[in-house]
Amino acid sequence: MKAKLLHDAGKIAEGEVVEITSSAGTNDTRTDEDVGGKSVTIAPVYAVTDTEGHAEEVDTRDLEVLP
Repeated sequence: MKAKLLHDAGKIAEGEVVEITSSAGTNDTRTDEDVGGKSVTIAPVYAVTDTEGHAEEVDTRDLEVLP
């Protein structure tokens, strides 16, 4: 499944199209710096990779799933 990043994720830049590869746990802490700000809702985190081979773990709230 492909998704677009809504903010930078380490070496993967905002707007990059990434492949969602696997579940990586949950994110139970959000700060003002995160897209959408603070949240008390726990959300899944997924491992994603870009075409350059960079891998990051990204909160699903920071991904836009592409068709």
